[in-house]
Amino acid sequence: MSRRALPLLLSALSALTVIALGCEGPIDAGGEPAGADSEADPLAVPDLAEPGSLDALQREVILPSCAGQAGLCHHGQFEPNLSTAALTYENLVLRPSLERNDQARVVPGDPAGSLLIDKLRDREVISRMPLGAEPLAEEDIAAIEAWIQAGALRRPGAAPAPVLNNPPAQPELALFDATGVRLDGAGQVLVHPGDTLTLRMSVEDFETPDDAMFLTGFELLTADNRAVLLVPANGSDGYIAYGEYDAAAPDGIGDKLSYRADFTFTDPLVLVGDDGEMTEVPAAGLALTPLVFYADQPIQSGGMLTFKFEVGLIQVAP
Repeated sequence: MSRRALPLLLSALSALTVIALGCEGPIDAGGEPAGADSEADPLAVPDLAEPGSLDALQREVILPSCAGQAGLCHHGQFEPNLSTAALTYENLVLRPSLERNDQARVVPGDPAGSLLIDKLRDREVISRMPLGAEPLAEEDIAAIEAWIQAGALRRPGAAPAPVLNNPPAQPELALFDATGVRLDGAGQVLVHPGDTLTLRMSVEDFETPDDAMFLTGFELLTADNRAVLLVPANGSDGYIAYGEYDAAAPDGIGDKLSYRADFTFTDPLVLVGDDGEMTEVPAAGLALTPLVFYADQPIQSGGMLTFKFEVGLIQVAP
């Protein structure tokens, strides 16, 4: 991998986050595409909603209990917003939950695996829903379960919900000494030539198990954006130390710090420039910025990359 590979990955990530909106046909004076069928509007709610459909459940169950007016939690004040049938569908079906980051709120065809039902039935959750109110009637919960069992469709006969690629969470970065003591809790970390640091990070992606991340890596950068040669055997490509999965990883703030790379500081250190040129410099006095990054799947096939860095977090003792 060249010294410019990571910036290219970041550019690819930026491109993935830009959604181009366009119109394929002429627009009439009312703002609708000419000849548009109002029933094709995903925001439209028919006057007569089919019993058991999401439109009916929204009108008869969700609005009165959860989202019908300001003051009810899911009217828009708190995530997820369930104030319309379209928002309910978009925010529930195959969407990650906040309480359990490995479970979807609604899993089509699987009421028992849907966090929504766990919340309504108060099954090993932090809080039952509706919060602070009477539980839903059994027939209302059963109607929601029947909708999920039938495929959790936006409307009867509609296509199944698209399987989305949710973005990976930003990693937590952590530094440990050779004995496993975390060093970065109180600001800048002082190291000496001969010290070994363990660089660690967390990973979290809804679709990808932690141990199956496509790419994980660590860099150490100087103030002038040169990279420390971390893996000498790789020559100019060795400025990236690829992460090793550690099932016995210590806990971070919110997740396991499950990928690691070890580096022993030498004096001098070898730095790699943007052009791949390597230079030996005295290690003493250098301030180094650790950078960690990971991708959930190959970028060219729709994967996303996330990263974190801490400017000047490591100081080599003078």
